[in-house]
Amino acid sequence: MSSDDLVRQVAFLLETDKLKDVIRLNLVSDGSRRETTAEHCWHVILQTLTLAEHAEPGTNIHHVLKLLAVHDLVEIDAGDHWVTEDNHQAIAIQEQAAAEKIFALLPSQQSHDFKALWHEFEANETKEARFANAMDVLHPMLLVFASEQDTPVHEPMSVDDIRKKKEAKLAPFPALWAYAQSLLDRAVQAGHLTP
Repeated sequence: MSSDDLVRQVAFLLETDKLKDVIRLNLVSDGSRRETTAEHCWHVILQTLTLAEHAEPGTNIHHVLKLLAVHDLVEIDAGDHWVTEDNHQAIAIQEQAAAEKIFALLPSQQSHDFKALWHEFEANETKEARFANAMDVLHPMLLVFASEQDTPVHEPMSVDDIRKKKEAKLAPFPALWAYAQSLLDRAVQAGHLTP
């Protein structure tokens, strides 16, 4: 490793520290404030270690953790968004530009490796990426619905909207999907979501 590589790695680490300032749309579990993306990343990694038994057989959990550690770094420049059919393309373009910028700070091989992790997460095709994506979409549901917050997530939506958005990523993990649906059903019964 050259001294220039170390300088670049430190520059990357200082830039990624800005993730602590990115405010997400959903609240922490006590409903007192919105979480930061850095908090989300840490907690979803801990959640993954805790729920690893639900991954497909043969899933490399260490690799899942690597995917989760880098997947939201783009939010430093692109922010956190509720992705819809209307804004999906624009957000994808913003996030791609943010990925190019952030990973370019690293030495060449690391830049390539980290960018590959980000693309793997986004493609959602490997066992590891599928489990990482499932963990990512389950996390806000746990914070909001398992904690039984009274506050809406970030905008009024129906239980059908949430089911449709979450099903593709959670259904491959039957116990997790069943639990997520039970959370949604309880939220409807409590009047926090419309049927």
